[in-house]
Amino acid sequence: MDLEQALATAGQLRDLLAVEVESARAERQLLNSLDASGLFARAAQRGDFLCEVARLERELATALARAADALGLEQVTLERLRLRSPKQGQALSSILSDVRALAGALQEIDHLNLQLAGRALACVRGYVDAVRPTPRAYDRHGARAASQSLALVSSKG
Repeated sequence: MDLEQALATAGQLRDLLAVEVESARAERQLLNSLDASGLFARAAQRGDFLCEVARLERELATALARAADALGLEQVTLERLRLRSPKQGQALSSILSDVRALAGALQEIDHLNLQLAGRALACVRGYVDAVRPTPRAYDRHGARAASQSLALVSSKG
């Protein structure tokens, strides 16, 4: 019974990761269009995803510990579970393999999205600098500017 619960929980984890992979792929469009409200909503969605993953991981660990007790195992490994319960052990192994593959895909997509976000940030900073340039010699309070310029010459005559 506990191994069946572990299978169900692992299946939920796999399905949750599959949805998140698709959402992470769609995030690229938000970054390309510089959709700030969409990106904030996406960040909240990722936070909810992480909380749900943590909950499912705890449930899976608990179910596996109970299954190990029920099967008389001191340690829980996929190999030992397959020896005691071949059909369910193989099913769990397959589901966890899918989870690993989806987690790797999500990590790769997140890496690409991070690079795209860096480019978007550079674009926004360039726009802000063009709209509101930093002073070359002194700021409006008379303090030296952050960038070091030797002199500023005016050609107005």
